[in-house]
Amino acid sequence: MGKNFLKGVVSFILAMLLVMTSVQEIFAATEDLIDTNRRGSFTIYKYDLTAAEQDDVQVSGGVFENNGKEDIKAKEALMNYAIPGVEFTYLQIGDIHTDSRKGSVQLLYDIPEELEKILELEDHRKNHSYTSTELNKALKELLSKGTDGKNQLERYLMNSEGKKAMPVTDEEGKTAATGLPLGLYLIVETRVPANVHMTIDPFFVSIPMTDSEGNAWFYDVEVYPKNQTDIPDLNKLVKQRDDNGKLPYEDVATGSEGDVMDYILVSHLPQITSEATYLTKYVFVDKLDIGLGYNQDTTIRFYSTEADARENKKEKAIQIWDKDDVFFQTIYAEENRQRNKMTVIITKEGLKEINTNFSAKWIVIDYSCNIKSNQLPILGDSGNINDVTLEWKRTNMEEVDTLEDRAKVYTFGLNIKKNFADNKGNALDVQFVLQNQTDGHYIKAKGENGNYYVTDSDKGTSEKEATVFVPAEDGNLKIYGLEANTYVLTEIATSDGYSLLKDSMVIDIVSTVDNIIPSRTTLYDIMDKNNNPNKTLLETAGRRANASVDGKAANMSEFSSDEGKVSINAKVELAVLNSRTFQLPQTGGWGTWIFTFAGCGAALAGVILVTKKSKKKEV
Repeated sequence: MGKNFLKGVVSFILAMLLVMTSVQEIFAATEDLIDTNRRGSFTIYKYDLTAAEQDDVQVSGGVFENNGKEDIKAKEALMNYAIPGVEFTYLQIGDIHTDSRKGSVQLLYDIPEELEKILELEDHRKNHSYTSTELNKALKELLSKGTDGKNQLERYLMNSEGKKAMPVTDEEGKTAATGLPLGLYLIVETRVPANVHMTIDPFFVSIPMTDSEGNAWFYDVEVYPKNQTDIPDLNKLVKQRDDNGKLPYEDVATGSEGDVMDYILVSHLPQITSEATYLTKYVFVDKLDIGLGYNQDTTIRFYSTEADARENKKEKAIQIWDKDDVFFQTIYAEENRQRNKMTVIITKEGLKEINTNFSAKWIVIDYSCNIKSNQLPILGDSGNINDVTLEWKRTNMEEVDTLEDRAKVYTFGLNIKKNFADNKGNALDVQFVLQNQTDGHYIKAKGENGNYYVTDSDKGTSEKEATVFVPAEDGNLKIYGLEANTYVLTEIATSDGYSLLKDSMVIDIVSTVDNIIPSRTTLYDIMDKNNNPNKTLLETAGRRANASVDGKAANMSEFSSDEGKVSINAKVELAVLNSRTFQLPQTGGWGTWIFTFAGCGAALAGVILVTKKSKKKEV
């Protein structure tokens, strides 16, 4: 019995040792329980959803993993769409603990009371702790409120003492936070580059997390959020003011001196989804060549569609700001002797209105100018240049971004040389009138000594109201500032002894048309950044001005401004030649006396003949 007993004791001890050894091995190797001695990290890779979709990269429908672990497939597919310069800020908001009540065991996360109120959670456990399901549901409901929900979370995080900003994302779109205590974190996108209009929704991250298979905890979390990108654009358009409103706004226009030119600056406002994307600056700096003058009548209109904005029809505007409103300020100045300047500043009140009500709408700056009736407007292909720059900034952009565009107004002239066949006529006796056949009015102008500047704001309805153009003594007649149209030039008087022209002259002027592409300086992705043709506005020469007289091509001479600026294809060259009239017999001299004597002789002979016949009858 002693032997058997001893044998049993030894067997029992060995069995217990085996059990203990097995238990120790299980606890050492398992990842089923959280190791409270460990630290964790989260790594974020930031990609441009808009640019990827434009290039037909499939990014939705569960193509990429979303389980907190590395996704090689996502990195390879989206490597060209990384967004650098994004800042995330994180805040540890609570600890993780296990709760056991009445036989029910579950994992809970502690959160602060202030966040609990923002999420509209009821503390039914009386310890401010919630399951991940409860937190995710409350977060989803809060964010469904749109901008207001996101703003509440952003403000909460930014006002919290324990917040920490991660390094901005690098050229691979990557940033990370390491050595983090275990717990629940709130992460908010707090700084975005200019082209990001939609910050991602704030989100929770648990360190550690359970893997998607539900088998183990892991401590290093990777996240692949994708932004939608968008930037404002800018277009400057112009047209000559017309009574029926049928002329479209375009990049270039033609006008006569004295005409009113209507301008619009059209900008598509970026999408505004949270305080991180609020606009903090929106300023238009407009510059005109000195030959154009502002009428100081700026109005701002907002439209829901681009088509309505480009038509600029007041009745389609969803809101109108007049120049006396507090929403914007306009400052006029002469930048230098070459240019006039207008600055339109959206004020603090205006920015608040835009951020609240006009996300992704179109803003139109509406104003007019006059083409001056003097030597200052540039004639010909160079045109009168009108540049605009939009300076804009969001809440968390470090630098102001700029966009630029240009419009041009073209005007032309006539260079008429009055000649006489025998070089003896007096040019000061010559008179012309000019009709704009296209528009059906007669030209009025001011000037002297053969130099005239059109005043087309005052149009003649008949020839009687037209300006009578008289050449200088040397026969030169210059008419400055005509829009590109068809004209009829009629000579109505000439020097004594010379014949007027049989017919009027028909002059056709075809305007210059340059091609202008506005700049797009803030770009979507690496491929666009490396292949961007218009970091500044692009202008290429299109059709050059040309002219004809009575259907035959005419030369156009250049124009030189007082400042030395030379512009080609500016003035239509034409010469008008008067010849002597036919020489009819003159009154007076021998010729007249001969006819007189002959007539008297014939009359006297007639009288004698009649007298003789009478005497015969009497006999």
